[in-house]
Amino acid sequence: MKITKNLKKTISLILLVLLIPAALFANGESEKKTEQTIVFGDVSWDSVQVHNRIMGFIIENGLEGYKADYVPGDTMPIINGIIQGDVDVDMESWHQNVYEIYKKGIDSGNLIDLGKNMPDAPQGWWVPRYLVEGPNALAPDLKSVSDLPKYAHLFKDPEDSSKGIVYGGVAGWGQMQISEEIFNKFNLGDTFNLGITGSGSALAGSMVGAYKKGEPWVGYYWAPTAILGKLDMVRLKGSEFVPADVNILVNKSMLEKAPEVVEILKKYSTTVAENNEFLAKMDDESWSTEETAHWFLKNKEDVWTKWVSADVAKKVKAAL
Repeated sequence: MKITKNLKKTISLILLVLLIPAALFANGESEKKTEQTIVFGDVSWDSVQVHNRIMGFIIENGLEGYKADYVPGDTMPIINGIIQGDVDVDMESWHQNVYEIYKKGIDSGNLIDLGKNMPDAPQGWWVPRYLVEGPNALAPDLKSVSDLPKYAHLFKDPEDSSKGIVYGGVAGWGQMQISEEIFNKFNLGDTFNLGITGSGSALAGSMVGAYKKGEPWVGYYWAPTAILGKLDMVRLKGSEFVPADVNILVNKSMLEKAPEVVEILKKYSTTVAENNEFLAKMDDESWSTEETAHWFLKNKEDVWTKWVSADVAKKVKAAL
C-alpha cells in the first residue's frame, strides 16, 4: 500500500489528537503530586483551632498548590511533632509552659519560631470577684495564694471533704507543672488537693458551673478565652505565670516546601481583645471553629489583609 502525503498528514493529526489528552492528564497528575499539605497542630482549645482554620482558608483559597490538614493533640505532643516533622505549624505555642522542649527544638534547628501570634496573654489562678469583693463577699481578705489556707473550707473537694480543691489545670497540658510548683511553693497540700481535669471543657465547666450558682471556685485559666471575656474573675497574687509568648512555630522544612506560607505566618498577628471577641461570638452562636474562622475573615479584613498581598486578599475574599 502506498502512503500518500495526505495520508501521512491524516495519521499525524490522529496521533496528535490521541496524545493531547494523555499529555494533559500527565500534567494534571504532575500538579497533583506537587500539592503541599500543611499540617496544623489542633491543640485542644478553641482559639488555636480557629487560627488554624483562618490560616487554612487563606492558604487553600489565596495561594496555589496548598492544602490544609489538622492533627489533634495536646501541647507537648504537638511541639514534639513539629520538632520531628510530623506536624508543620503550631499557631499558638504557649511554649514557656514547656520551655525545655521548646529550647531543645530551637537548639536542634528543627524548630523555627516565627514570632508572636498575639501579645503576652495572662495565665494564673482565678477566683470569682463576688467571692472577694462587695458586701456579701465570703472571702474579703483573699488576695493571694498565700491566703488560701484560711479559706479552704469554702472550696470543699467533692471527693475529700477534709480539704479544699484548687483546679490546677488539664492532664497533658504543660502548664500543670507550673500549677504544681505554685501549689508546693505555698505548702497548700495540708489544706487543699490539686485537681486535674481530663479536658479543657471539663475545667471550664467546673468554673462556669460554680459561677452560675454564686459558689466559690479557684483554679487555673488563661486569656484569651470566651469564659474570661464573660465572667468577672480576679487573678490571685502569687499565681501569675511568666507572661506567655504565644508564638507561631514551624518545622524547618517549611522554609523550603512552603516559603509563601512562612511569609504570611511571619506577619500573622492578632490581639487578646480580638481573640476574646471571636471566641465570645463562637460561644454565643454555637459556631464551629470553621464558622468562626469565616466570621473573622469576613469581619476583620483590616486585620488579616495586612498579612497577605493584594492578589491573595482578592482571592480569599472571592472564596468567602
